[in-house]
Amino acid sequence: MKIPVDQKTSAIWASLSWRQVVELMVPGVAIGLIGGVIAGVLGATGGLDLPLTLAAAVSLALPLAAAGAVYELLLTMGRIPLGPLGPMALFWAVGFPVARAVNAASVNLFAGDPVAVPHGWLDFMVYNMLLSVGFAIGFWWLHQNYAPRWWYRIRGRNPLANYFITSQLQFIGWQAEQREAQRKGRRDRRAGKKSGPGSASSLGERGETSNS
Repeated sequence: MKIPVDQKTSAIWASLSWRQVVELMVPGVAIGLIGGVIAGVLGATGGLDLPLTLAAAVSLALPLAAAGAVYELLLTMGRIPLGPLGPMALFWAVGFPVARAVNAASVNLFAGDPVAVPHGWLDFMVYNMLLSVGFAIGFWWLHQNYAPRWWYRIRGRNPLANYFITSQLQFIGWQAEQREAQRKGRRDRRAGKKSGPGSASSLGERGETSNS
């Protein structure tokens, strides 16, 4: 599936400095690091010793952070649209298994074991592609809720952050207009039913007309 390029975003990205591009990567990097910390906590509760837990957390957090940075770069280039879950899920269907492969190999090397996974690497990658759906949903939720706060903070010095904020505000306004139009339509339909041919007001009007 080919995702069309957002020409407006792409045009603004071309005018950015590398410093502005890097600061736009902050949300994706932060969310990736959070994923690694969560993995470390789960590893600790699973009975891993502290050094192996730290190795597992770091070796997953860094690839996820790098993948998050790549996602933000594609977003700033207009290669991925802002908002929808589908393109993000497609990105993580590749990014998450690669990060897990780096994680598994690093943990094996740290533990002094051969670099291998149960049932082979192909099954491992397919299994993690399935797991990536859950990670993509979590990444999407965090990104939708926290990335705009970062963009709002840097909007004065970053034109693309300002564009993202403006686009989201316009979309929220459009949603509000659509909801109001739907509510008005329902009110009009209810009012139409009340004043229909079989309504009490309609019968009264017909009675008054016949008496006159």
